[in-house]
Amino acid sequence: MKLATFAALFLSLTTLFAQGPATLGVGEIRAGMKGYGKTVFQGGKIERFDFEVLGVQKNSAPGRSRILVRGTSSPVTESGFLQGMSGSPCYIDGKLIGAFSFGFPFGKDPIGGITPIAEMLDQLRDIPDIAPSRTPLILPKLEPPKVLKAALLGQMLDFQTLMGESDPQVQPMALAGSALGAEAQRLWSGWPVTFTAVPTLSGGREEPSPLEPGGMAAVMLMHGDLDLAAAGTITYVSGKRVLMFGHPLFNLGPVDLPLWSATVAGLVPSYQTPFKLAMPVAPIGALRLDRASGVAGLLGAEARMVPLRIGLNLGGKRTLNFRFEIMDHPLATASLAATAVAQTLEAHTRGLGFQSLSMQGNIKLAGQNAIVIENVIADLNPGRMAQYVGGMLQAISLNPFEKPVFEGISLTIKAEERLDLTGIAAVRLLKARAKRGEVLPVLVTLQNIQGVRETATFNIQVPSSAAKGKATLMVGDGFSLTAADPDERMIEVAALGDIVRILNGALRNNHAYALLVQAQAGAGLRGSRIEGIPPSVASLVSGDGASSDNRLQRRIIGRALLPLEREVRGISQLEVEIE
Repeated sequence: MKLATFAALFLSLTTLFAQGPATLGVGEIRAGMKGYGKTVFQGGKIERFDFEVLGVQKNSAPGRSRILVRGTSSPVTESGFLQGMSGSPCYIDGKLIGAFSFGFPFGKDPIGGITPIAEMLDQLRDIPDIAPSRTPLILPKLEPPKVLKAALLGQMLDFQTLMGESDPQVQPMALAGSALGAEAQRLWSGWPVTFTAVPTLSGGREEPSPLEPGGMAAVMLMHGDLDLAAAGTITYVSGKRVLMFGHPLFNLGPVDLPLWSATVAGLVPSYQTPFKLAMPVAPIGALRLDRASGVAGLLGAEARMVPLRIGLNLGGKRTLNFRFEIMDHPLATASLAATAVAQTLEAHTRGLGFQSLSMQGNIKLAGQNAIVIENVIADLNPGRMAQYVGGMLQAISLNPFEKPVFEGISLTIKAEERLDLTGIAAVRLLKARAKRGEVLPVLVTLQNIQGVRETATFNIQVPSSAAKGKATLMVGDGFSLTAADPDERMIEVAALGDIVRILNGALRNNHAYALLVQAQAGAGLRGSRIEGIPPSVASLVSGDGASSDNRLQRRIIGRALLPLEREVRGISQLEVEIE
């Protein structure tokens, strides 16, 4: 049975590769050889460009080689090799040698490199007919609690902070589509990408290139009311299987992304990096693999994306509704969702003057409670609101326990042309001592941006379990209190459900909170507090927060909430004596 299965597999692979063109290995290629490549320079028509081999660079990476060539025909000789030519199949004596994959920025001569076809064909054997239901987890270089802490502060960590320095020799991936503003582009800080705005054709005049070697295709990271794609050239087609680029998209391994046909509106010469104005036209399949030597997909397949819906209420006068489909991947989903929020706000809300943004919504995950989103931002730009959404999605996507299955993200944002901002001006206690079990009244003075003051009262319960002695009363907004870390014990997470619970219980920035905090001696083991441990033993183990000493640890023993439905800023602390 096993022998028969192996024989069938071997025959299917033999048939598969027999359908492709004859190839020429790097060992047979010599300097001075003449060849040609195929790509699209205008519309959907596949054209030819000529080149001369300069040589073969062996061991450019362990077990990898690349072929260096000089372009010898128009338009390459005028503009240089262009972004969007990546994947162009290159031939010598009618035999396929590989895919054009890189050029040199600011080069005076049109010199570039070709990825050998043998390296790309290694991917074709691995491409799955069915997309993996769960892509591999991507673990950041930071501990998961640090990613979660950033989300609780309404912040999104940049790519470099999460994943470390990128290879400076790797050329950035060009992402084309809708024009992105400065705030949206900042969300991609550290990513090896560049952005290019391209026009969108309409009226049925789009001319997609043929689905054959030399044709244009685009990998869609986001589409709907905002498009973001990586366009390149088809290198190899065998049945339903297709290879492109000759270099990675992001080198993410298994992926599931829509693959579209594409067309070229024109060429943009540049001393730095010339590029094609390429744009997607219609779905043709799904990308399934993203490897160092190229990307691979299946024609006729469908990709699963994460649906994102944004309703934008403009001061109660009218509501605009937007729909997006974004890439489902631990690294990219947060950046893409945050980009959609930032661009939507930048396109439809004011960029100067007073402005307040309030947001409600939810993130739905299969098998988990919905994560409730609630926030108010009084600011002059949409960046903080986009960061808030992206931070929550990072905490979910980068958890080390399981791959979350996103069912959808739904957001409603209201934009008001006024500054709903309140500061905590003063905090006062009616008495400096409190008995265990009683209610402690707290007077808080709030001041808005116009200087108008108001007084509110907290009633915070002192628990009967409180220890006698000093305690600290902390009054502030949710983000300031989270940053002050009133509960210094390590965030304990053992499952995706714990992260969902913590995000739903996060302190918000549109409420004022009163927290009663007390310091207690203690020790911990792997993030769990050990109660009642003798001092002689405690001296031998670390503190709650995995620190190297057994110092006093703060924990919250009482809390009260004052809903304000506007952004609150500030923090104040007072000492209380517990009797």
